[in-house]
Amino acid sequence: MKPHLIKKFLKDKKIDFYLITNNDLHLNESPNLELKDIYKLFKFDCTRGYILFFLNKFIFFTDSRYTLAAKKFFKNNCEIYNLSETTIADYLIMQNNKLSGILDSKIISVKEFKELNSKLEKNKIIIQPKLKIFFKKNYYPNFNISYPLSMPKYLVPRMFYDNLKKIKNNIKTEGILIWNNAQVAYLLNIRSFELWNSTKPFAGLFIPKKNIKPILITSNFNLNKISKISNNFKILREDGFIKFLKLSKFKNIESSYEFLNLNMYMRLSKFLNLSDTKINILKYLGRKTSKEIKNIEACHIEDGLAVLKFIIDLKQKNINPKNEYEVSECLYNKRKEGINFFRNSFDYISAFDSNAAIIHYKPTPEKSLSFKNRNILLIDSGAQYLEGTTDVTRVIKVGTKNLNRIKYTYTYLIKSLIKIENKIFPKNTISSEVDLFIRNYLSKYKIYYSHGTGHGVGNFGDVHEKYPIIAPRSKDILTNNNLFSIEPGCYIEGKFGLRVENLYVTKTSDKSLILKNITLVPYELDLIDFKLITNFERKYIKQYHKKIYVNFQSRLSDEYRNYFLKNLINKI
Repeated sequence: MKPHLIKKFLKDKKIDFYLITNNDLHLNESPNLELKDIYKLFKFDCTRGYILFFLNKFIFFTDSRYTLAAKKFFKNNCEIYNLSETTIADYLIMQNNKLSGILDSKIISVKEFKELNSKLEKNKIIIQPKLKIFFKKNYYPNFNISYPLSMPKYLVPRMFYDNLKKIKNNIKTEGILIWNNAQVAYLLNIRSFELWNSTKPFAGLFIPKKNIKPILITSNFNLNKISKISNNFKILREDGFIKFLKLSKFKNIESSYEFLNLNMYMRLSKFLNLSDTKINILKYLGRKTSKEIKNIEACHIEDGLAVLKFIIDLKQKNINPKNEYEVSECLYNKRKEGINFFRNSFDYISAFDSNAAIIHYKPTPEKSLSFKNRNILLIDSGAQYLEGTTDVTRVIKVGTKNLNRIKYTYTYLIKSLIKIENKIFPKNTISSEVDLFIRNYLSKYKIYYSHGTGHGVGNFGDVHEKYPIIAPRSKDILTNNNLFSIEPGCYIEGKFGLRVENLYVTKTSDKSLILKNITLVPYELDLIDFKLITNFERKYIKQYHKKIYVNFQSRLSDEYRNYFLKNLINKI
């Protein structure tokens, strides 16, 4: 796909605009770059992005995590809008024209299209979803490199047949189509490696109400190598699945409009009624079992050990990365030494000084700040282990300058985490209340951040799981054994960016809820202003660092142990 071909098509067909999303067929947040239309067009990568492509210009929409990065990348070549301030519908309506446009129906959800279209229709703006797009495009990853596996029994949180039975018992129609492939991976206790930094099979799942075999909808027939799949499921490509539903005379099925792509909805709606399901699979996944929590805590020991060694090596100059990209490679190499490490859970954010103000900055071998004369490093990273998924952000002082403003801000970020770890919330707290608790505390000290406070984390699955979301508008109710990040920050454009991220598990009693920190990575003591720290907070940080040391001391060499005791415990 080339920009000039899009322009030619718009001109020839007399169409005003083409709306481009950055999804793949299963609406994944981070699919392979080759499946992302915006990346293929402009080489700009982002989790959430849209382009309105007009004949003489293009408009880029994203959220607050990427606006600064987009401004630096696109410079003056396009207009850039923050979706929380100006939506795609807002922009089109402001043009005061009876516009008509198209989009690729395979890479937008039913829910998103319906919400967008309802606003545009009222203003006589037409947006037409295309079942077939006007240029040649590959919608699938390379299945030749696929490596599917069934989760070992000792790690399985819930048996796959129990998962299917639970879903089936709640179906109100003749069957449910599950298109979110993270949910498919979890429900069937399978993983597959054909998407970059992901463990999800590129597949959908149909569970019929009646007693016939469920169907795995995929073009990846390597999944048949898993015996429980070949024995208990039928595997069909998308066209074969649609043909099956027609021949079997299904009339009413359900699916989540939030996760089903519009193309599949349109094809199925030609011969059956497809309703929006009331089954909340997200909530089911989000409430971890005690076995899951035990395993997830185990993988955090492996992960914490790797990150700790990396930090000490960087401080002691045992490693000498030349730039931001090499810093991330050094940490990756440390993680590869861990037990049951499989791959990164996302591309690391490794940023020096002002680059850290770009919330989702990603260094590349070609474009990366050198290590020389830098003051701070922000590194946001995570990994996929057989036992679980990790995500941690730390800021490391790498220079010698006295950084008063940075120390002030960093100190209050640490204090906010201590506050929330000691806060007793009422049972059934809504996640937005957790978000508000941290924001209100930090706002007293003029510290603000534009992104959400946290996100759910999968089990050897999505690093950004949808339940629970810790954000101002979230209505997710926190229950026992939810796993999510808390990651307050502060970003001053052109100067610095700070963020500290831990993963937390909720623990509930009859009337209360607390957050348990399971991340085992020390804080940067050289960035804490101890004049702002109370005696309780000082003891709390020391206790946290001692806990880390106890977990790791038997696996640390004398050099690591001596450094830890001297600089991360005795210094407090």
